[in-house]
Amino acid sequence: MKKRILLVLIVVMLVNGFALTASAASKPPTFVTVVMDGTKLWFPDAQAFIDENQRTLVPVRFVAEALGAKVGWEAESRSVPIQKDDQNIRLTISSHVATVNGEEVAFDTQAVMQGGRTFVPLRFVSEILDVAVEWDDKTTTVLLSTTKQLNGERDPWGRLIRTTDLPSNAADYSYILADIPNAMYEMAYPYSAPDDRKVSSTLYATIPEYNKGNVDIWLGRLKTFGALWLNVDYRTIDDAWAQALFATKLQNSNAELKYIREYVDWVKDNKIQIEGYLDPEPSMIYYDGFGADYIRVKFRINFISFDKQERLLYDEWFPKDAKFEKNVWYEGYSDIKMKASVGGDWGNSLKVSSTASLFFNHTISKVE
Repeated sequence: MKKRILLVLIVVMLVNGFALTASAASKPPTFVTVVMDGTKLWFPDAQAFIDENQRTLVPVRFVAEALGAKVGWEAESRSVPIQKDDQNIRLTISSHVATVNGEEVAFDTQAVMQGGRTFVPLRFVSEILDVAVEWDDKTTTVLLSTTKQLNGERDPWGRLIRTTDLPSNAADYSYILADIPNAMYEMAYPYSAPDDRKVSSTLYATIPEYNKGNVDIWLGRLKTFGALWLNVDYRTIDDAWAQALFATKLQNSNAELKYIREYVDWVKDNKIQIEGYLDPEPSMIYYDGFGADYIRVKFRINFISFDKQERLLYDEWFPKDAKFEKNVWYEGYSDIKMKASVGGDWGNSLKVSSTASLFFNHTISKVE
């Protein structure tokens, strides 16, 4: 079954064990959000990415298991057996051919392994697993739809809204999503002015700038910032990375570029290598009353290499007493600060603040 897939992404996403070339070090990977039947798929580590032929590849295990399939791994043949209903599927790493119920099906993109995970092209998901695929370019989101009937209202980003087991502060939000735990909603807000602060439900209902068009722009900028910020490799980092990170932030001068360059030197000296991603939640925006907006994100980060456990991240709030273990994934929620440069119709100017921090208002724990 042929499905039309529109894919307009330009950069490869970092995944565990994938070293960028020096020329690619400054190019931010584009994070791809995957939503299946209205529910966001939270991948534990390896994320969807774009190959050298500009095709989106997704981690097959997590997508297939979300569809109710059983997924295995056979090391000797480097193949992945998948069983779904009456289908028996076999993928072989670095092969353009999959076997489906004994018949070969060819693809123009091969299955690949990165960071211990097997990735397949979206065409495989569409044709073999029988899932309709759509692409939302504005939010870099893959929308997967199965044939099952869905009940319930969806938000502007295609995700299911729930009306039961609501968080204690549900009134602060325009709606509550089925795939977001109450803990993310109930996390304390950043320090704010009591009389002037505004929660998401108020912002969306009363201020014109808080509309989907502007929020999509903000999400894109925040994803680009996070892709650079949380993916650092002492072997490839260069001044182009410093300038690319600087460009994602709201600045009145070039002063901060000096500090980013100092961090680049420290990354090289301290042999820092980290990988991670952050996923901003458009329904969770908070105005602090002091002129800043915060967008809540879910993040994961892995500190792969370092000599000293100091300034592992370009973040003035990085904990001085940090005791992060190497090659261990940590996850949590954080409010990332964003600022606008103009008044009036300011929506298009909102960018990441120069003082944005992963650790200013956050939760973090080891992934077990």
